Amino acid sequence: MDGFETYGITYKGGSIFVPEASKDLKNDLLFLIDLLNQSMLIVYNQLNDKQRIIFFEASNILREEDTSLNKLAERISKKRSISFSTIKWNLTKLRDMGLFATNGSRGNTKTTTELTDLGATMSKMLTITKK
Repeated sequence: MDGFETYGITYKGGSIFVPEASKDLKNDLLFLIDLLNQSMLIVYNQLNDKQRIIFFEASNILREEDTSLNKLAERISKKRSISFSTIKWNLTKLRDMGLFATNGSRGNTKTTTELTDLGATMSKMLTITKK
C-alpha cells in the first residue's frame, strides 16, 4: 500500500490488514474496555451483599418491564423473603448511586423505575460473569 504501514487484525471471520493507525485505535479501545471493567468493579464493591442481591433481582425485572419502585420492592420482597422496607430503602440507595432512575413526578402513581446506562452495563457484566 503506497506509503502505508499495515497491521493485521485476526478475528472469527479471518484476518484483515489495516493502516498502522488502527493499531492505536485497537489499543485505545482495549484501554477503555479495561477502564470500564475496573470502574464497574469499584461500583460493585461499594455494594453490600444484600444490595447486590437486590440489584440483580431488580435489574432482571426491569430488563423485561417498566414498574414502579414500590411494585419492584414488593416483587423482590416476596421472592427473596426480605422485608418490603429493607428492599425499598436499598433500591433508593441504588437509585442514588445512579444504577436506577425514577421517571415521573414524586407521588404520581404513573412513576416508573428503569435501569440507567450505568445500571444496565453492570447488569450485563454480572450476567456474563455468572455464566
